[in-house]
Amino acid sequence: MDRTDHFYASVGAWNREKEAFLATVTEGSAAGEKVFVENGTMQSRKGAFFTESRIRQLCGKGLQTIDEQEIFVQPLGKQVKLVICGAGHVAAALIRMAKLLNFEIVVLEDRPLFAENARREGADQVFCGDYVELLRQMPGSRDHYFVCMTRGHRFDQECLLEIFKKSHAYIGMMGSKKRSFLMKKELVEAGFAPELVETLHAPIGLSIGAQTPAEIALSVMSEIVKVRSEHAKETALDEQVLEELTKAPEDGEQKMLCTIIEKHGSAPRSAGTQMVVTSLGRVVGTIGGGCTEAEVIMACRKHFYKIREGVPHPACEKIRIRMTTDNAEEEGMVCGGTILVLLEEADDLS
Repeated sequence: MDRTDHFYASVGAWNREKEAFLATVTEGSAAGEKVFVENGTMQSRKGAFFTESRIRQLCGKGLQTIDEQEIFVQPLGKQVKLVICGAGHVAAALIRMAKLLNFEIVVLEDRPLFAENARREGADQVFCGDYVELLRQMPGSRDHYFVCMTRGHRFDQECLLEIFKKSHAYIGMMGSKKRSFLMKKELVEAGFAPELVETLHAPIGLSIGAQTPAEIALSVMSEIVKVRSEHAKETALDEQVLEELTKAPEDGEQKMLCTIIEKHGSAPRSAGTQMVVTSLGRVVGTIGGGCTEAEVIMACRKHFYKIREGVPHPACEKIRIRMTTDNAEEEGMVCGGTILVLLEEADDLS
């Protein structure tokens, strides 16, 4: 049974189309207090520290200090959309790969037979009709990734003339170097700034010597993931972690929420990554695996022991884990790093 009174219940109900962030006091007299803000409006709060004026002082991401309280700010990633213009063989393979990477996939196609094939491949939304009309009805955002792989230069040009008017994270076009050069020239002649046109990824994809539709799709998806990683300012919430947090515990079960709040060096996961550890031995999510994660799990078990034995303890605490060169080698990294992890009693978040 889900717990609607839990702080993270409102986070789970967040509209992924809207900007949002979480803020947690990690050190100070208000340690453990939280706020969830969506589109600038406070949706839920634990404790009284986060007033409207203090919320307005929060900025960016990571650790910051307000009124002698250390606060971790975690911007939340909106739903990332991959918009594919054209539904040929490469697009079909691209859809399958994008599904594995949790993209929301929108396909535009003017041929009914190909549009139906995109549906069978698993696209979330498929629109069949004139490319220009369909694109004019579609909003853009910094979370939109546009790919043009229609059946001809004219259709790609029509699509790009509309796409470049929109906010976007990425625009790519499939084609030869000569065709890509001509397309950029035409876009500049159409009035788009040369520096904007130069952001067009054309020829699309990383250079891996791709030949088959699947290989070309792999090169395209690799480039998109690379761009997403380079520009990521938000943390994608682990839906399984959210589900576990709001699920009623079994009899006698305690849960700890573990969040990376700071990272230095070659640590495996970034700040904002979370997992849940339960006193019954279950672990949901991951903060990187290996020795790093094992040390955090051990810290959670010590915390459960204190709860069970009635030993005085804080509801939340920080632990810093330094990875030695040997540990880093076990994790498959070139060098060691350091992470700071916040441990919170999940039941204390109601």
